[in-house]
Amino acid sequence: MTDPLARIEPLDLRAEIARVQAELIVFRKECLPAFLGGPVQDFLADGMSERLQRHIVAVAGRLSEWQDAALRLAEYLPLGPLPSDAPTLDRKDFAPFGFQGASQAFVIRGGRIAWRIELFMSVEMALRCPVFAGDADAAQNGWERFLGRVKDVRRWLMALPPGCQLANSLCSLLPFVADADPAFVKLALDVDTWRGVVLADRGITEAERAERLDLVDSRLFDYFLNNALLHALGGLANNHFLHIRDFLDHPLLRGGYTHLMPHYLFAVLFEKVLVLRRLSQERHGWRGTADPTALG
Repeated sequence: MTDPLARIEPLDLRAEIARVQAELIVFRKECLPAFLGGPVQDFLADGMSERLQRHIVAVAGRLSEWQDAALRLAEYLPLGPLPSDAPTLDRKDFAPFGFQGASQAFVIRGGRIAWRIELFMSVEMALRCPVFAGDADAAQNGWERFLGRVKDVRRWLMALPPGCQLANSLCSLLPFVADADPAFVKLALDVDTWRGVVLADRGITEAERAERLDLVDSRLFDYFLNNALLHALGGLANNHFLHIRDFLDHPLLRGGYTHLMPHYLFAVLFEKVLVLRRLSQERHGWRGTADPTALG
């Protein structure tokens, strides 16, 4: 999906390439060591199946391999006009690192690219939030519809009690809230936030309060937030990649979903490089062959 104005409105392509180049550096030098640099045992949690534990052990800790993949991807950035015989960026060359699928959507606004790349959670899933019930506008882009109601989404989230609905809602909504309000994402992923919500709720009994506080302080709730953090980082990787730094010391960064975080961020970066190569080719008047499955 691209905005109809994407080929009309001027774009500072050089600035966009520099931005993604900086993101790749942060990914390689800061994100990957935070995700993969510690003991593999830190990823494992009580109650995991043996199969999942074996999978995590197999993929976690391969820091040097991931950093090499990031370096190789950076080499495909179009730092100058691409010659007609420029090598094609092929997904197969990055197969161990790119199993996570991603869309390739973007719009151009004010001379900049606003990325709309979706990972496991789609904006259609986010729009199932009750906030949007009954106000569907078939003519409005889903992202714009969501971003127009971010305040309402935040208010609805903060009214949820700790539990499975909250856990699922954080995963489906935070990737898109992140585009408008990265600070709220950090608030929503703080255990103390939800402890405070429970303590301030005057509409529950003391027994209900104690039960909810027990959940907030449990390993299960840590698991919920680690999962939500995975999806939130994928959302931040669109237009607020450098804000990911604010989460690299998160107390729940290491958990059952951490081994997927490099895949999520790499998938977004890969799509960005593909788009920038295509835009560079178009700008310089060469429409050479490219991987049709990659470009969509």
